[in-house]
Amino acid sequence: MHDETDVAIVGAGPYALALAAQLRARGVDFRIFGPPMKFWHDMPPGLNLKSLAFATSVFVPERGHSFPEWCRARGLEDHEPCTMESFAAYGMDMQRRFVPGLEPVEVTMVAQTGSGFEVTLRSDVRLRARRVVFATGLTHFARLPEALRGLPPELASHSSEHRTYVPFAGKTVAVIGAGASAIEGAVLVREAGGESTVLVREANVVFHDKTPLQRPWHQKLRAPDSSLGASRTSWLMDQVPIAVHLLPRERRVRFVRGYLGPASPWWIKERCEGLEIRGRTTVVGAERVGDRVRLRLRREGVGEETLEVDHVIAGTGFEAEVDRMAYLDDGLRARIRRLSKAPDLSLHFESSVRGVYFLGPAAAMSFGPFARFVAGARHAAPALARHLAGPVREVRSVLRRGLLRSAR
Repeated sequence: MHDETDVAIVGAGPYALALAAQLRARGVDFRIFGPPMKFWHDMPPGLNLKSLAFATSVFVPERGHSFPEWCRARGLEDHEPCTMESFAAYGMDMQRRFVPGLEPVEVTMVAQTGSGFEVTLRSDVRLRARRVVFATGLTHFARLPEALRGLPPELASHSSEHRTYVPFAGKTVAVIGAGASAIEGAVLVREAGGESTVLVREANVVFHDKTPLQRPWHQKLRAPDSSLGASRTSWLMDQVPIAVHLLPRERRVRFVRGYLGPASPWWIKERCEGLEIRGRTTVVGAERVGDRVRLRLRREGVGEETLEVDHVIAGTGFEAEVDRMAYLDDGLRARIRRLSKAPDLSLHFESSVRGVYFLGPAAAMSFGPFARFVAGARHAAPALARHLAGPVREVRSVLRRGLLRSAR
């Protein structure tokens, strides 16, 4: 026997929680599955958010519950840098208050059945849903360089796999990548007692400047403040969230791939002092040599050389790919149209399969770089909630919220 629901939400991070809170306020029947804020809870200690506090809130339908407000009430930093631990705790508070019915069990499979979908949980419980929203964040999207894919996990891993770097004490580690996850990983290896070398294709790594609390008006005019930093392009995307979606498909893909290149936050820079960083270096091959790894490198202006280490960490980011979403039934996966490798979505975040929706990083190719960040939920969650609620229920919800505000 199957339970039934109108909307099943797969995932329990900031996007999923924001959508669930918005649906609950509108009286939409839904169920939400997954360990809440798992990605953030699993972060190694000693790291901070890469975004400003005002751009990292769980977008709930009541005022007074932003991340900066939560931090100020507890005497914590409310601008930057804010710790990963504090954001995880904030997210849990939002879940308990606005999404109390969350079920912390993982979804293992979703298959299309007739006019709806069958959702299978890790507990072997099955339910039917009329519509399904996938808001699973970066799960399954870790990008491993081709050269490392033949190595066993004890010799090569992705930065997202590590909750602690203590096992690298006394080890030599090569870290590939120029972004924050690579630089942070290399720093944490060294702070754990290991020796790390960073390999980057660029000439060097980039560090963002500290964001001032106030800026002169003429600077704001040239580069307005936005959730992704001071920039006219980012400000436009912040103010007109569908702008990227309106671009022609090929131009959209080029823009999404090229906007906001690899960079590290300012607060990690001083911890990088003395760190070995080899610029203009590409890993072209890797082989196991006993219990170690021998990397074949190509350095611009130098030629080929080798580097032998105990382990290789790929801090090479993430890429949304439908084919890597293990929780999709093969038949359902095959029917989802792609934009590059990601799902191709409508203005309502709906895929080519009616009733299947995607939020967060999986929607970035359709809606732009904002979808990769928590800030994107400010538009996406209420927009999708309005669509799922339908016009009649949405009008009732707006009227109810207006009456509640008047009563206060």
